[in-house]
Amino acid sequence: MPEITAISVVCATSAADRVVSQSAISLAKSKAQSRYTDLVNRRTFLAMSAGAALPATPQSARFNKGICSVIFPDSMPIAEKFRQAKNAGFEGIEVRFGDEISPSLAPDEVKRIGDAAHEAGIRIATMWISGVFQKNPLNSSDPAVRARGMEGLKKAIEFATYLHCGALLLYPCRLGNGAKFQFGYEDTWNRVTAELRKAIPWAEEAKVLLDPENVWNKFLVSPLEMRAFVDQFHSPWLQTHFDTGNVMQYGYPQDWILTLGQRIKRVHLKDYKLSDRTEQGHFCDLLEGDVDWKEVMAAFVKVGYHGFLSPEIGHDPNDPDKLRKVSNATDKILAMA
Repeated sequence: MPEITAISVVCATSAADRVVSQSAISLAKSKAQSRYTDLVNRRTFLAMSAGAALPATPQSARFNKGICSVIFPDSMPIAEKFRQAKNAGFEGIEVRFGDEISPSLAPDEVKRIGDAAHEAGIRIATMWISGVFQKNPLNSSDPAVRARGMEGLKKAIEFATYLHCGALLLYPCRLGNGAKFQFGYEDTWNRVTAELRKAIPWAEEAKVLLDPENVWNKFLVSPLEMRAFVDQFHSPWLQTHFDTGNVMQYGYPQDWILTLGQRIKRVHLKDYKLSDRTEQGHFCDLLEGDVDWKEVMAAFVKVGYHGFLSPEIGHDPNDPDKLRKVSNATDKILAMA
């Protein structure tokens, strides 16, 4: 309550004077209290009125709502992707190095893409690095192949600074292609580790996170392995990008989250429908699969995750309303936290 101005009271010798003085003090206090109550009530009314005029925001302030650019047609200009994502209620977008962001672009051209995101009011949350490594995997037995992969990674780190993008999603290798076995698990661990160690100083200088993702490459297939892989680098600049749906065939996302903890720096939201029989399940729309979203969100809260949660949903030319549906489903998931 605001401080009440002191009231000077002239000392009186008679009892009547003292009564009058006490009455004056009581009246002053009453008026001050009334003014304070009116002020508080007015502020409360205005705040309530302003709140009623704002749209509901179910997501918690701890999370940022992102989207992956793969939901848009490949032919759509990237600036239009930014605008549509922002208009659909997303705060950030993930883009692809080698697709929307060609390695052959000049620095000024990349900076203009960053400017377009800024003008649209959206952040570039992550840039994917996968195409470079498909051609030049970091677990190749050929040092020249690995070197080309590292050249691509170095270029991506440089481009990330022009885009004001703080993280790179890494898909650096795979053990084979379908049924064809190519590279051993231990060799893959050792080669990828050795190459990424070279990249950490680049990432640190650029202030860009390197985040290997749990993907279907038959490598780092348990949360314990992913944790050990990250921890061996002893660097805050090499952490992980976690995908909720990718683990459902052989694990549970909430378990991965609790195991990896604050090593998780970016998140893909995907759902997955398990099969009742022995065959493999399939990916599906958000909230239509078997991911226990309440447990997943509780796990994110428990480990103190703050950052982007981005649905990874592909483009569907037969559903022009797909972006809005994904936005609404994401809001429902975020509201469970």
